[in-house]
Amino acid sequence: MGGSALAQAPAVPSPAAPAPAAATPGGAYIRGNDRVVANPRQGPIPEGTANSFRFEDAPMSDVVHVIMRDILRADYVVHTQLAGNITLATRGDVPADQAVYMLETALQANGIAMARDARGVYHIGRPEALVGIVAAPRIAANGVLPPGTGTVIIPLQYIGAGEMAAILRPLLPPTALVRVDPLRNLLVLAGSRSQAEGWLDIVSTFDVDLLKGMSVAIVPLKYASVREVDAALRSMAGGLPAAAPPTTTLRPAGPGGATAASAAAAAAQAQQAAEASSLFGAIRVLPIERINSLLLVSPRAAYLEEARAWIERLDRPGSSALEPQLYIYPVRNGSAKHLAEVLSGVFGGDRTTTTTTTPSVAPGLSATTGGTGGAGAINSLAGAGANAQPNAQSRVGSVTTTAQGARVIADELNNAILIYALAGEYAKIEAALRRLDVSPVQVLIEASIVEVTLGDDLQYGLQWYFTDKARSGLSGTGAISQTASSVLGNISPTVAQTAGFSYTLRNSLGAVQAVLNALAEKSLVKVISSPSVMVLDNHTAGIAVGNQTPIRSSETVTSGGNITQSITYKDTGVNLQVTPSVSAENVVTMAINQSVTDVGPPDTAATGQRSFLQRQIISKVAVRSGETLVLGGLIRDNDGSGNRGLPVLSEIPVVGGLFGAQSRNVSRTELLVVITPRVVRSDLDARDVGAELRERMKSFEGRDMLRKP
Repeated sequence: MGGSALAQAPAVPSPAAPAPAAATPGGAYIRGNDRVVANPRQGPIPEGTANSFRFEDAPMSDVVHVIMRDILRADYVVHTQLAGNITLATRGDVPADQAVYMLETALQANGIAMARDARGVYHIGRPEALVGIVAAPRIAANGVLPPGTGTVIIPLQYIGAGEMAAILRPLLPPTALVRVDPLRNLLVLAGSRSQAEGWLDIVSTFDVDLLKGMSVAIVPLKYASVREVDAALRSMAGGLPAAAPPTTTLRPAGPGGATAASAAAAAAQAQQAAEASSLFGAIRVLPIERINSLLLVSPRAAYLEEARAWIERLDRPGSSALEPQLYIYPVRNGSAKHLAEVLSGVFGGDRTTTTTTTPSVAPGLSATTGGTGGAGAINSLAGAGANAQPNAQSRVGSVTTTAQGARVIADELNNAILIYALAGEYAKIEAALRRLDVSPVQVLIEASIVEVTLGDDLQYGLQWYFTDKARSGLSGTGAISQTASSVLGNISPTVAQTAGFSYTLRNSLGAVQAVLNALAEKSLVKVISSPSVMVLDNHTAGIAVGNQTPIRSSETVTSGGNITQSITYKDTGVNLQVTPSVSAENVVTMAINQSVTDVGPPDTAATGQRSFLQRQIISKVAVRSGETLVLGGLIRDNDGSGNRGLPVLSEIPVVGGLFGAQSRNVSRTELLVVITPRVVRSDLDARDVGAELRERMKSFEGRDMLRKP
């Protein structure tokens, strides 16, 4: 019979010890101990032995005296005369606290209140008679509520005090009081213990971690603005206009407390704000204009998908509804100027050329060209550059206007493309840019420039040697005609302007190195250079190895008889230029321009200067990635003679040969160029190539692949 008197409030975490201030960027973080109210002094819990009792239509005063004096042995004061009869009965022994709860419930039904002061004395009488009695406050989180009518302080963990009060007010009786402390986020209620226990059950139902239960989604908008979509969603929800959040600030109540009118106004504002930001009562829509996105909050995750579908239906491009906007597309891999030119060809339209600023240097300085080199030798990549600093203005390329009116501008300095177009037109242009702006294909060209001394088996050149030795295990294909279609078998390349022969081995670079190693054993091979260079697809890589030889370009005789000579330097040695072009099947088409310039003997009869012997190959071949191409046929005959003997005597006609000796040195050398292209399409391929080169260098430690004389 009667409700339980052992109901407890929601557990509140124990106050944490204060933590030292933690430094954060732009401020400090100081953690408190979470204690915002002091614990009031609590009176003793009713004690006494368990008893059973049975009162049937007994006088109220007699029942109070028996329970308070005989069963509980508590101090109590009766303020008014107790009139009337009550009935109380138990089926067995009940504890003292349960007996007090039953008595308090019976008295409350007859308009009599019970309160306990801070000293633990119980006061019994009508409510108006107990106005001067200040009941001891009770903290709801401190365990069992003591009996009697009084003030209950309810700390809240997750829900706001104002929102919780708005939920409780319609459920409170007229005699109950509720106060909101938003600063400490707690409620102050006044009522009997049975009423307080019911309120605590309601609070524990709503005071939960809302963020854990709520589903949140951020939906970015591509074409429409957040204001437009938000207004459309509110129209779908019933035409409710967007309301501004309440401007009033909740503060702790003053000594006199808040008036009923102000409480009602605050509740109305809170209700209006909640309804204005909700969609169909289940989803809250919060626009975030800074990132042009909508924040959706719902207690059901399934609602978010439905709301997202409606937002996508509303966020559609429309040429008539939106104005053109400026979009900036940062180019990640290619060239902004090149992509802008491609777009002009794809989408059509007119092109106009804008003024382009030229690089400038600081006042008092001049632009210079530079390079690196060594004494008497050249081993560098072909190219030239200017050491100039661009001015403060950006270099802007041509402006392209598409047929639909969009404008595309290439910002070369920032490598970006500026697009002024409608959202729908920009979507098409952006889709094309994403497919064109891919990582560029590179080609690693490994070249070996080798000079082979011809003799014995090589007296007819390397062409015969390769074709003859192919019968002994090496598999390859060669051609010596001006145009050959069978150089690479099924690849069918075109060899144009070939001044020698080309030979391709199917088993990679290692087979060619095996043949050259065999020649090196006979000291017939001299490695001039073995460079490796990485070059972009459809770009030219140049390799030059040789010397600079001085020659007299002009000679001037002044009026005074002085002779002035002008000296220029001519590059000699090996020059190799390769322009690769990669297909989708990793077939590399290379335009090769290879020349060899040697210094000849002096022309003593005519000019007295040295002559130059030039040998050149201009060819265009195709080979698969990783396969090796061999170019040769540049044969040079060296025929030198000399006289040794006694001075004067060896020069006498007829008998001069008795006093000296004549020598003659005849030799033949052939220049061999071995080229292996490797296609590099991704960063992973580049790392693999680098690792392979490092492993190859480690394997060469202590020995040479090709012995140099």
